[in-house]
Amino acid sequence: MNIDWDHVKDACTEHGRELRASLLNSTAMQRVSGFGRDEDGASGVLSFYTTLMLLVMAGLGVDTMRQEMERTHLQSTLDAAVLAGAGAPQGTDVQGVADIVEDYFEKNDMSEYLSEMDLEGDDADIETSLNATRVYAEASMDIDTYLLQMTGVDELQANAAAEAQVATPKLEVSLVLDVSGSMRGNKLTNMQTAARSFVTTILGQSSPGDSVISVVPFAWNVTPSPELFDALTVTNEHTYSTCIRFDDNDYLDAYIDPDRTYQLQEFTSRYDDGFDALDPWWRTCYNDENAEILPYSTNEAALHAHINGLTADGNTSAHIGLKWGSALLDDEFQDVVDELQTAEVVDASLDHLPAVHGEAETLKIIVLMADGQNTTSYYLNDNGSYLGSDSDLHKVTWQDMEFDYAWRIRKKGGIKTSDDPSKCSKKKWTCEYTAVGDAYSAYYLYDAGDDRYLDIEASWGLADRNSDGYEWVSSDDFDDFSELDGTGGGQTFVSSEAVSWEIAWGLISPDFIDDIIGDYGPEDDFVNQQTHYGSKKDGLMQNICTAAKSEGVVVYTIGYAISAGGNAETQLETCASSLNHYYPTDGAGISAAFNSIASNVKNLRLTQ
Repeated sequence: MNIDWDHVKDACTEHGRELRASLLNSTAMQRVSGFGRDEDGASGVLSFYTTLMLLVMAGLGVDTMRQEMERTHLQSTLDAAVLAGAGAPQGTDVQGVADIVEDYFEKNDMSEYLSEMDLEGDDADIETSLNATRVYAEASMDIDTYLLQMTGVDELQANAAAEAQVATPKLEVSLVLDVSGSMRGNKLTNMQTAARSFVTTILGQSSPGDSVISVVPFAWNVTPSPELFDALTVTNEHTYSTCIRFDDNDYLDAYIDPDRTYQLQEFTSRYDDGFDALDPWWRTCYNDENAEILPYSTNEAALHAHINGLTADGNTSAHIGLKWGSALLDDEFQDVVDELQTAEVVDASLDHLPAVHGEAETLKIIVLMADGQNTTSYYLNDNGSYLGSDSDLHKVTWQDMEFDYAWRIRKKGGIKTSDDPSKCSKKKWTCEYTAVGDAYSAYYLYDAGDDRYLDIEASWGLADRNSDGYEWVSSDDFDDFSELDGTGGGQTFVSSEAVSWEIAWGLISPDFIDDIIGDYGPEDDFVNQQTHYGSKKDGLMQNICTAAKSEGVVVYTIGYAISAGGNAETQLETCASSLNHYYPTDGAGISAAFNSIASNVKNLRLTQ
């Protein structure tokens, strides 16, 4: 607003003249005339003009304040209207969005102030797409002045403009869920309900294919699916399981490199229930299908089914869960996704997955749920005596032989045959035998202290452990197995080999050797040499959290029924993107935590 001060001066002079003429014509004319003749009258006129100017300035202030109040009201109404329009349900067309904005002004009895919106052309005020809506609008109003009218300013104008954009970005979510033994019972049930609701909300507020969710269950370790495992480069010491053993430095990076060779985690258990019966609670890798990672799914039913199938067992290794959760969001896995699509594990229609970090239209999220602090895990020393060489467990293989026919050479030439097996005991007859059925094997555990072999499968179940009821085979008798040729029927020797320690550990535990043979060496190596305690895992967890957040990944953490102010809460708070991204909860409240996170995924922002 511009004030013409010359006009104000002229107006004041004119009003002064009119006022003076009126006074001269009044009954007080003599006193006024006398006052005019008084030399002090000049100062009175000056006071009059000063007072008049003050009134004009006051009028300017009052009317300007009224203008700002109306402009603020107009702007706030416009802001709310364009936000309401931008937040229209997906699928609302341009006219429908405009109707929402107009309806908002109408309900506030301000329709006359809203400027007409341009709905067509390259510069249209409203744009809609599958995952975003942008709305721009203007409004203006004329305000009658009060005191400024004496200056010739009859009205002031208030203008407002606003632009809002509601964008539901493409989402890549890693749902990293604690399924350690402490989650058994109602905890697991409540978590499954909350996680399913989260999945439904995320997929429901996105266009098909715009949101992908990976489920990463973790306990002692994390189990990649066979297809995910095959897409990586991993050593192949055994085929029992697919867990990978990461180095400490691996937690400084947000990714898993598909071109690098990683070490396969040995598969065994702290305890066992006998030969080839490892204790499931203490396994170094959970090789059940329901423990596997479900990668890059857009299928609500499949995600719900996988979450429903989760079971709780073992100790807690949140750092490994986070490592996988972060890697699944990193663009280093694009080639991995290509292989998963070829294997028909990931929908072939999903392009450029995972998106490059920092891509404008993609939001990457980790949601970590844990019900306690990291706890101890055991590892065999990778530089010790119980990995990478022949073990004390021997596999002996036989083949059953069956009489085929007997034959002899005649004196006058030719060969005579017979199907009578009794001929085999007579001179001049030779019997032929044929291998029948599959070859079969038995395992023998060598006891170096007594130079003998335990016939595991013949003995197991015949006596309790730590008793003397086992069937032992001397070294000489064991060596004689190789002389069985089956020429009299029965068995023929095929092979004998000391299996690798990696193969042995899938059949026996270190405790088995100590319990049966009395050799504490393997168990000491397992539980004391490279043990990962909770404190070590905490450090690795913070490293991977930092690496993921540095790439722009938003990390939410949920502390489920944990002690306030304890170590578990401290680790989860520190890992989260901020304190506002950490959710402490208890009992059924876990659903509220997941729902709150889901509600923040939709990116609503005022852009102008």
